[in-house]
Amino acid sequence: MTALEAADAPAILVVSADDAVRASLLEPLRRRYALDYRVLEADGATAGAAAIDALLASGGDLALVLADDAAPVEGRGSVFAIARQAFRDARRGLVIEWGAWSDRATADAVLQLMQHLQIDYYVVRPLHSPDESFHRAVTDLLRDWEGAAGKRHRGFTVIGEAAQARTHTLQTRLERGGVPTEQLDPSSPDASALLEQAGVRYAGVPLVRTADGRILSDPDDAALARAYGLTTTLPEETVDVAIVGAGPGGLGAAVFAASEGLDTLVLEAESIGGQAGSSSLIRNYLGFSRGVSGAELAQRAYQQAWVFGARFGHTRRAVGVRAVEGIFELDVAPGDVARARAVVVATGVTYRRLAVSSLRPFVGASVFYGVTAVEARAQSGRDVLVVGGGNSAGQAALHLARYARSVSLVVRGEELAASMSQYLVDQLLAAGVGLITGASVVDAVGGTGVDRLDRVVLERSASGERFEQRADALFITIGARPHTDWLPPEVLRDRWGSIITGLAVLEEGGRRAWLGDPAIDPAPLESSLPGLYAVGDVRRGSVRRVANAAGEGAVVISSVHRHLGSLAAG
Repeated sequence: MTALEAADAPAILVVSADDAVRASLLEPLRRRYALDYRVLEADGATAGAAAIDALLASGGDLALVLADDAAPVEGRGSVFAIARQAFRDARRGLVIEWGAWSDRATADAVLQLMQHLQIDYYVVRPLHSPDESFHRAVTDLLRDWEGAAGKRHRGFTVIGEAAQARTHTLQTRLERGGVPTEQLDPSSPDASALLEQAGVRYAGVPLVRTADGRILSDPDDAALARAYGLTTTLPEETVDVAIVGAGPGGLGAAVFAASEGLDTLVLEAESIGGQAGSSSLIRNYLGFSRGVSGAELAQRAYQQAWVFGARFGHTRRAVGVRAVEGIFELDVAPGDVARARAVVVATGVTYRRLAVSSLRPFVGASVFYGVTAVEARAQSGRDVLVVGGGNSAGQAALHLARYARSVSLVVRGEELAASMSQYLVDQLLAAGVGLITGASVVDAVGGTGVDRLDRVVLERSASGERFEQRADALFITIGARPHTDWLPPEVLRDRWGSIITGLAVLEEGGRRAWLGDPAIDPAPLESSLPGLYAVGDVRRGSVRRVANAAGEGAVVISSVHRHLGSLAAG
């Protein structure tokens, strides 16, 4: 039996009242995708809504809707809105004719539908066969659905209680590493079968079943990384440049350093992508018109740096650095030393922890710092609060709104506009995300489960008034503390710990703060210690955007080349 005949195959739904349009879509879709999807058709929006209702009632799944009509269906909204309500992960494409983007009315319709979260993108009706541009658009949308719905091939399984913080940590580490992972409760039949097959008993701590069938008992980050093929070893020889941190800034530096022939080592203590790796959708990154998740962007950049020859020390944390006769010696936990002629610090920042002691028992179970796809999918039918007013908070709230029953932003200030991109503000309004301004979290109350949040207590900044707000989960994306405690005192920092670079070194610390040649000013991204640079959020004055960090990573390599040249000349 083919997937086309199987009742549980995900569906691609084509909706058009025009027989010619419908036929032009159905033929290439069935020829290319019929073995893996049910390709369904509806001769208009009303029939499309009925098809979605029938699919939902039968327990089926909807991967993609392609329709050329966004008109409301009997007061229910467009077929796109109906699809989004019934199948949160389904992707939706507006079908347009080739060249129609030059028509003002069509362009306005596309922009409005995207702005109001009705569609994910537009799809141009195929002109010939095969039309690979059409298939690329369809495949991209299906790939987005596959990732959002957790349908990708699962080589790893985490067996542990969902409410246990360590279970969540292991699953998140794997997902952020680009490894789709299934989580099973230890008492489930599937988990019991896997454990019995392996001859292992569950003893209260999470287990990880690897792609080759091994069972790891609560592995640390290094063991987990090695299990899915990542290296944690460091080179013995001195490299040209060591990059500390594999967020956008560090990866940008790694791509350009390695591509220009520098012997490059990247140290990353946690997951590739840094804080940006947890962003559900970045809409304003150059070259990704439909947007891209932080995790996917990070994995693409990692692969790009790797194929240029950059070496990575995964799960390796730099804990100290010193300059010894023109060479930097980096202390790397646990007990290793890496040597480099130049260092780029790209350690980024972490979200500030709320000083609310009653939240601590819930961290990792129903209170999270940042948000990934793992946590988002688990909020189906729940009431969720997001604390923060920046772009990270907006992206988190928008992603959570796909799954949660309700999502509200809690913001200390009185408005969002000062700290959030306008496109995000507009989309949050369109998604029905609530807004609680001028308030902060001061207490938490648990529910019936020991690790489950039930509600939080908020306090008005102006009046001191306290009130309770329902919250099954709380996502915190506020403040930012730079990772610079490991740097020596010679590296000039501000009172928050951000590294001061460029001419600001001279302005802040005077000429004596600059430890380089008095006749030469520090380079724009150079710290007070010659040959040690800072890029991205860890640097004072950096604009906290993914594109900015990646750009700084690219730019800094020209300064690294000059520094290496001066070493060779000296």
